Amino acid sequence: MATLSDVSQTAHKLSFAIPEDHEAEYLALLAVTDQAVAAVMSYPDYQIPVNKAQYARREIHRPAPEDNRLRGWAWKVTICNENMEGGILEGKTVCVKDTVCIAGVPQMFGTEAIEDFVPVSDATVVTRVLDNGGIIVGKAMCENISHGPTSHSTPFGPVENPYAEGFSTGGSSSGCGALVGSGEVDMAIGGDQGGSVRIPASHCGLVGLKPTYGLIPYTGVLSSEPALDTVGPMARSTLEVALLLQAMAGYDGIDDRQLGAPLPADVPKYSEQLLQSRRADSGLKELRVGILKEGFPTSGLDSAVDAACRNAITKIGELGATLEEVSVPLHLVATHINHILNKFASSQTRQGRQVARRGLYINEFWEKLLPWTQEKYEKAKYFVTGTSMCAEYGWSRYPTAYGRAMNLSRRLKDEYNEILSKYDVLLMPTVLQPPRRHAAYNAGPLAWARTASGLTNNTAASNLTGHPTITFPVGFVPPSVDDILRPEDQSIKLPCGLMAMGKMFDETTLLKVADAFGQRFDWKKF
Repeated sequence: MATLSDVSQTAHKLSFAIPEDHEAEYLALLAVTDQAVAAVMSYPDYQIPVNKAQYARREIHRPAPEDNRLRGWAWKVTICNENMEGGILEGKTVCVKDTVCIAGVPQMFGTEAIEDFVPVSDATVVTRVLDNGGIIVGKAMCENISHGPTSHSTPFGPVENPYAEGFSTGGSSSGCGALVGSGEVDMAIGGDQGGSVRIPASHCGLVGLKPTYGLIPYTGVLSSEPALDTVGPMARSTLEVALLLQAMAGYDGIDDRQLGAPLPADVPKYSEQLLQSRRADSGLKELRVGILKEGFPTSGLDSAVDAACRNAITKIGELGATLEEVSVPLHLVATHINHILNKFASSQTRQGRQVARRGLYINEFWEKLLPWTQEKYEKAKYFVTGTSMCAEYGWSRYPTAYGRAMNLSRRLKDEYNEILSKYDVLLMPTVLQPPRRHAAYNAGPLAWARTASGLTNNTAASNLTGHPTITFPVGFVPPSVDDILRPEDQSIKLPCGLMAMGKMFDETTLLKVADAFGQRFDWKKF
């Protein structure tokens, strides 16, 4: 129960001086809060029940090191729908980023800052995969507290790029990139608040889709910033991405992010549309493509990445598309807008202050994480502590910056929409640099920041605006000059992706572009 000490401490936090003769009255007000909380907490939490007979969980275990060579696995499990035969995902193996809840399967969240967290509900996307014939085979490692675009931040060792040991898969869906890129799993469900599906997909030679904001329900997935939260499919082929998207998409009646999303019965048959396009064999005729000038910046763009992406764009032109350069100057400011929205808001989320949301709250997770302590911060490492510091400083020094950034993200959305009224897609490199070498685990906050610098320059913009974007592999590039440590390193080949942005809820066109390129050209020969 509240005391007079609570009254004075609370007032001090608010920079509010309470007259002495009002202290008892404010204490009475705090007592009402105590009563309300006691009444609410006396009821059991209202979580989503799971039919564990229909969706049985088998062989839940942490893989041994020899069975986890790339360190992409967090936990392994086998789950299928016991009442299901057939389905568009029949026989497909699927891993999920370790932010996606599976009831009864421990969730590591890429960190040792929490222990013994076991979700009690399945994420909507898990149920939809199972109801479409897919087989869930495990949880893929994510970065520490799922924060950071590299793959070296977990205490369990760096997640290795399947094309070159010692190099990043990208993050924070790092394990998804490693497991699908190595062929261990057919498909993955990644999460993306600034590029965390598309960066690992680009670095690991995959097709990765960040769908229109809200198209896929986020229910049952640990949140970072609700205005940016998305989950998306990753696979080695565009058709598999289309199948997984088709299985997951559609309103679920719980997630309040889903404004404008179709009901599951009205979700486009993305895979059938792709197959029809293949049969028509018309390439990309009548497609109007804008090459985004600001997506190829004069500073920070690796020359080999530039060449690989421009070669792919030329090939897209050979498939019949009309190519023209276009400009959206505010695109260059997107990284700064994202810095404010992502850091300022995700830090509040990690303090348990995610308010004004309707949907499923994963309360058992916050019971494990909160309150933060020195030990927990030390285990969460530099991306989390750096974000927390920047956010606390930012909120106190620049209290209106978040609102300005949110309004500018709406302006950026309008400017993309204006360009996309004249063009079907916009093209740009997914990531400006090749995959980097891992930073040392204890290298310090600036060393980590340097390895992450520029990775989200192109990807973050569509998180701000909600537009769908897809990355697909277009060739190999050598490591950055700084990462060539020995003469033999010059022979290392690392994947490079090209990213297409489309109109809101027009995933079909993006899938057709990626599929047309993949069907006509073997990216591994570039």
